[in-house]
Amino acid sequence: MTTPAIPSLLQQQVDRWPAEWLQSKFSRLLKLRALDPGPFNYPIEVFPEWRGKAFYLCVRYRARSRRPEDDFIVRHTRMTLTGFGRFDLAYFRHTNKWFTFYRGLTAAECFREIEGNEVFWPTT
Repeated sequence: MTTPAIPSLLQQQVDRWPAEWLQSKFSRLLKLRALDPGPFNYPIEVFPEWRGKAFYLCVRYRARSRRPEDDFIVRHTRMTLTGFGRFDLAYFRHTNKWFTFYRGLTAAECFREIEGNEVFWPTT
């Protein structure tokens, strides 16, 4: 069975928001971490990604080996389109399970929650 496509207007609205917010919120942090990465994995990039009907905020980490081929990606925040322009908002817990925090939010409401609640931030 095929899943219905995301309405293009809704996808454009969702795609516009993260570019500015991710840059303003995390660019300084990523630069500071790159200067002094320490002995552990550290974030090098924060980016948005669509996978089917879900929109993710992801983090690319540089592994302790410091080799780019060992980099890995963690999907941290998920907005799942449930229908009629509404999303379920979830974050990935340390238990390796998604925890849905809110159901039935508009895209704008999801953005407000993500910006205001650090639990949804891809890296802190």
